Amino acid sequence: MLPVAALLRHRTPLVAALLGLGAASTGLAPSADGDIWWHLAAGREMVARRGLLFTDPFSVSAQGRAWVDVHWLFQLAVYAVHQAVGLVGLVLVKCALIGLGAGFLYFALEARRGSWARGLLVTSLVGGLLAARSLLLVRPVIGTLVLLAFFWFALERFRRDGRVRHLLLLPLAQLVWANFQGLSALGPAVIAAYAVAALGWASFGQTRAWPFAREHAGALAPWARVQQLFATLGGCLLATCLTPFGLRGAALPALLLGRLLPGEHQVFAHDVAENLPPFELERLSDGEFWHFKWCLALLALSVLLAGRRLRLSHALLLLGFAGLALMSNRNVLLLYWVVAPIFAVNLAPALRRLCVSSFRRAGVRVAVGLNAVLLSALLLVSASAAAREPPLADPSPFRVPAESAARLDALPGGDVFAADHHGGYLIWRLYPRFRPYIDTRLVLRTADEFAEYLRLADEPERFEAFQARHSFAYVVLPVMFPERYQRLIGHLYASADWKLLYTDGSEVLFARRDLTPGVAEQPFREASETDRTLVQLGQRFADSPKVHAAARLSLATLHGVLGQFEQAERTLASLDTPQARALEARLRFAAGELDAAERLARQSLISQDDDVGSLNLMALIALRRGESAQGLGFLRRALRVRPFDPEATRILVNLEESRR
Repeated sequence: MLPVAALLRHRTPLVAALLGLGAASTGLAPSADGDIWWHLAAGREMVARRGLLFTDPFSVSAQGRAWVDVHWLFQLAVYAVHQAVGLVGLVLVKCALIGLGAGFLYFALEARRGSWARGLLVTSLVGGLLAARSLLLVRPVIGTLVLLAFFWFALERFRRDGRVRHLLLLPLAQLVWANFQGLSALGPAVIAAYAVAALGWASFGQTRAWPFAREHAGALAPWARVQQLFATLGGCLLATCLTPFGLRGAALPALLLGRLLPGEHQVFAHDVAENLPPFELERLSDGEFWHFKWCLALLALSVLLAGRRLRLSHALLLLGFAGLALMSNRNVLLLYWVVAPIFAVNLAPALRRLCVSSFRRAGVRVAVGLNAVLLSALLLVSASAAAREPPLADPSPFRVPAESAARLDALPGGDVFAADHHGGYLIWRLYPRFRPYIDTRLVLRTADEFAEYLRLADEPERFEAFQARHSFAYVVLPVMFPERYQRLIGHLYASADWKLLYTDGSEVLFARRDLTPGVAEQPFREASETDRTLVQLGQRFADSPKVHAAARLSLATLHGVLGQFEQAERTLASLDTPQARALEARLRFAAGELDAAERLARQSLISQDDDVGSLNLMALIALRRGESAQGLGFLRRALRVRPFDPEATRILVNLEESRR
């Protein structure tokens, strides 16, 4: 039996398979993405029309507008997979592609000299993917990960031996990429990093002032390498234009990048959660991206330890992908994917010297053992996370309006005002009889249109004028995921023009009264209706206690939004969780029971003295009582914990305005 050290020191399929399986396991989660549904609908529509889509057929707000659908190849592929094996198949294919890409990254490293780097790659890549697990969605970005890994594989091979054959497939891969996702510009960007580095080495590499390591090995002359890399770059740029959309398709990545920058499109950068910078999102979401700062610190350490062994090509990739990640949290996944092998290459020699000097002959065994323990722990965490997930055959709970869509399907067709992330699912389930106003294809909308849409949730009194222009027949909104639409739900529930046809506490379906006179309204005010809904939730989520608790919290929240405080308390009965207690405190405050709300908030602060939500509530209670100084003290405590907390900031602004 081969020792573990031998398995990790040599280029073995077993270690590559271990990495592939570990990387693939991080993607085992049900579909939680709103984009996949309009991708599936587009694939279905192309098959039905036997042609590509050049204008939007699906939504109200972009009906007939030019649509640069560079994802058409992805859409046909996922539709074919879904037709064959459903959502489970899509998730498993996603995981298989992640494993394939990890294999490319692994075999790009040298077999003999890079044995330590390969060992580090196994743990660093699995750890990075596990940290960014929420970003591993059934999206075209998974194909981008595979193609990035393939480009890295080919360019590293060419760097080591100078054989042009490694570059020949890159323009063809770029052609596929350009018709698969708007991030295809990353292909030429990666080649450009290697080309610029090769040019720098050919021009200045022989001087002592050159601070980077040698960019090439093998017999091919430096200037010949430069020519081959720039020729490949030109071929890939040409391939980028070979889409059904021509130059418009090639320009799409620049348009998408521009929407992440401050300026006239700032609404896309600051009001779309996945576009927020990771440090800002970490402050707003209780540390969801806690790992990002540690990743940057480890990268900086690896660069310092590499010293003059750092290659310019690798430095350019680090800077480029770190810059993208700092702009938008959705790009953190790309950063972790690309920098894992660079981190391993930079850190491996220093780690090897440390182990050998500390443990001498046993150094290799110690390093292998520690790496094996770390990898085992990561695989255990990944398996545990996958085991806690709901079934893969269904969408992730609360992410799609499945129940509302089922009821709409039995009603007369019409236009639907819905949350943007619900629009794609409504298209998939109900098109062409129903069309949502908006979906997550925000590239089809102007900044002003999107800002107007967002204002409807923040200022629901605008909805009547908006409705007069569009004549929606139905409204479908989420209650908790996100919370943005709660004020609009309360406004529609109180309106004489709309009636509630269905809710389970996590989604609501309203219909215009004049269009559905024979359709019964759900008697949501009655205690018997709450009890019936609770029984249904218990049956639906019997195998998922945490999901069941979240569903009850959402139902109680909806009752609170509608001012039905007794029903909310009925829903929260016997639910003893910190979230339930925090919600009960908020409900007591909304009902005017300030003493009860204060008691519950103080209990939360006893167990966690930096709970921002409870501090904000204490501030609201104090301000309601006219105790401005005490309220300001609670706000300061909240802002010390989370400097940019939106609720604390809003309360503080209102307090300052009231003093003027």
